Amino acid sequence: MPFIGRWKFLTLNDANDSRYQQALFRLRLHRSRDTLLDLGCGLGQALRQFRDDGVDGSRLFGLDSSSQLISSGYDLFQDRSSLDAHFTVGDITDPDDPRLDELNGLISIIHAGSFFHLFSWKQQLYIGKRLVGFLQPDIRNAFIYGRHVGVTHTQKPEKGDSSPYLHNQDSFQRLWDEIGELTMTKWKVEVEQSGENIVWLPGRPKGAHAVNFTIYQVPRNEIKKSCL
Repeated sequence: MPFIGRWKFLTLNDANDSRYQQALFRLRLHRSRDTLLDLGCGLGQALRQFRDDGVDGSRLFGLDSSSQLISSGYDLFQDRSSLDAHFTVGDITDPDDPRLDELNGLISIIHAGSFFHLFSWKQQLYIGKRLVGFLQPDIRNAFIYGRHVGVTHTQKPEKGDSSPYLHNQDSFQRLWDEIGELTMTKWKVEVEQSGENIVWLPGRPKGAHAVNFTIYQVPRNEIKKSCL
């Protein structure tokens, strides 16, 4: 796990990031129904940053495939009795994993840091479809944000290819267009280079770079208008 070996779990999100500020504003509003899911939360440092910035722990959810990492997060931050966040252990790439069902209909904001670039196109479709299922019924302003490794030029995904698929703006939008068709939703993707240096790893293509992304839900009434 590169994020463990590089001590990335001790690096917090940029508190001045407009997406972080948007999520923080919504989560701290009085009587807000907003909740945040940290996808692939690891030790849970992103959730703890929100908690430290005044978000009620009951609005914070973490999902990871490793219960050991979640437990280690409690040991590292010494907050088992005070964090009050909810953690789920399960495999987001498995469309039939019943452990994830407890998140269905609960979430409005999703953070996915250094996550999508780990998976193939097909796996990312599974992930996106499952994420849409986590969203609160009738929500109109959900958004998903984070960072991952991107590329300038992409290739069409080959059928049966299980290697990680890296995106540019156009391919990431195509992915979410497909997810939208599968879930009867619509999404607008925005991608920008972050300027952050990345470590070269075996198999990572030349020209790979760190990008920030935001995926905005398009409300149903706007979908209907676009079809007229």
